[in-house]
Amino acid sequence: MTRAGFLVLGLGNELFRDEGLGVEAARRIEALGLADVDVVDGGTLGLGLLPEIDDRRGVLVLDAVVAEAAAPGDLVALNAADLIRPHLLLYSAHQIGVQEALAAAQLAGRAPQLVAGIGMAPFSLETGYGLTAAALKRLPAMVEAALEVLASWDVEVPAHA
Repeated sequence: MTRAGFLVLGLGNELFRDEGLGVEAARRIEALGLADVDVVDGGTLGLGLLPEIDDRRGVLVLDAVVAEAAAPGDLVALNAADLIRPHLLLYSAHQIGVQEALAAAQLAGRAPQLVAGIGMAPFSLETGYGLTAAALKRLPAMVEAALEVLASWDVEVPAHA
């Protein structure tokens, strides 16, 4: 089986309510069956994702993002510099490994040409399985923002996903 040129990487720990936003957004994108796009539930694997990231044309990271200026439900767009820089203050511990995986791919000359992220500020990070009702209501906006990034990379996406 041929590896797709693009990777949508859903991150998060689904045992902490809205921390699972990236994983659920990725599932919804996977259900669309986009051509030349692999979707991976990266959970909290971090650096272990290097083989998935390695030598892709583009990687789109989806996750819950805790940012100083973001209110719950706000979308946060991240570029390659945001995702690869070592001092990112937005994420929980598992993203540090993703940053390292992206940096390692870059160091090896096998980094994706295109890197972006779409995050959403969570409503709750309390222990419990499943997204909050408020996060579920905002999830379509996160998916739409992710699809817009993919479309800007010339991935064919449905008009109204």
